[in-house]
Amino acid sequence: MTGVAVAGAGITRHGFFPARSWKDLIVEASLAAVADAGMDLGRIDGGMVSCTLPETFEQQNLGAVTADELGLTPVPFGQLVGACAGGLMAVQAGIRMIQSGAHRCVLVAGVEKQSDTTTTADSMLSYVDADFEAAAGFDFVDTMALMHARYLQVHGTSEEAVAAFAVADRWYARHNPVAVDTGRPDITTADVLDSGWVSKPITRAACGRACDGSSAVVLVAADEVPDAPVIAGIAQATGPNGLAAKFGHPGYDGDIVRALPTAIAADSAYRQAGIGAGDVDVAQVHDCFTIMGSLHLEGLGIFPAGKAALAVQAGETALDGRCPANTDGGRIGLGHPTGTTGINVVVESVRQLRREAGVRQVRDPEVAVCQAMGGNNSTSAVAVLRRATGRSRHVGAE
Repeated sequence: MTGVAVAGAGITRHGFFPARSWKDLIVEASLAAVADAGMDLGRIDGGMVSCTLPETFEQQNLGAVTADELGLTPVPFGQLVGACAGGLMAVQAGIRMIQSGAHRCVLVAGVEKQSDTTTTADSMLSYVDADFEAAAGFDFVDTMALMHARYLQVHGTSEEAVAAFAVADRWYARHNPVAVDTGRPDITTADVLDSGWVSKPITRAACGRACDGSSAVVLVAADEVPDAPVIAGIAQATGPNGLAAKFGHPGYDGDIVRALPTAIAADSAYRQAGIGAGDVDVAQVHDCFTIMGSLHLEGLGIFPAGKAALAVQAGETALDGRCPANTDGGRIGLGHPTGTTGINVVVESVRQLRREAGVRQVRDPEVAVCQAMGGNNSTSAVAVLRRATGRSRHVGAE
């Protein structure tokens, strides 16, 4: 156990808001998290800010600027960049601040403002290796498309099964009032497959929705808020970034259809929490594309290798399924403001453990797992959250 709990969580509506500044968004989410914790800003004695693409709104040193906007100076605030995993890595950094004994109440916030860039695709060109993939004309979507195609080839999975992830995401998202897809009708696998190629075999509807948004959590020493969800384990791992390096890496068994950093981070987080994959009641995984959602469910050990897409298609991640997943709508349905995505998954886990998710509420969850990927499947962070009272009904079971 980390000895750290999530006292409060806040999130803004996700979408495109060209008239709003990143400061507006991060202040809204931060104040919501502090209010949710039932405290005032004066309790915050440290902070971390995650943002993947601050160059889109021409600002760096976001930690200090955020502290100033919230009226928290001279409280120490830092900025952390870890691609799309940065939000969860910032949560890990906030935990370490409390564990060090130097802090008792830390605000961790993420923000992204994709509407400030020319195109969301252009803003992510630097995610691939600049010396290899980018130089060869590959962008981020192309590398994921190769993983998608290879998954189909290796496991014999159908396109319909992989597309089912977007269908499941949409159902959850339309019931989430802060999601990009809130209130929109359900979609079918045919809708996903017929939405036009982005980079074959990835279609438009199979992509995460780059957008504006912010979220925040308030972390405190667990003994201060005994009724708050506890972060029972958290870890981050890295792997090779280049596709060629993945093929040659022994940990990948000579292939690219394995979420190796997720598997390594999950093993560490599970050991810290004293659980196994079978103890997980609800999961939030990184689905920047449908294929990546399935790969990370496998990396977490929730489904065997090559079986996650079929499990999603069979309804095993639906609300009444074996392990409901991406109950906020995921990156495809909620939206994917990259710098805050790793905090979004914590916010949704907290909502689920506190039984506050409304129509999306999973029945009696005790253990929640959340995961965020960064870069070309080259880094992953995993956190295990437990409900404050009681133990998982699975723990100790054979």
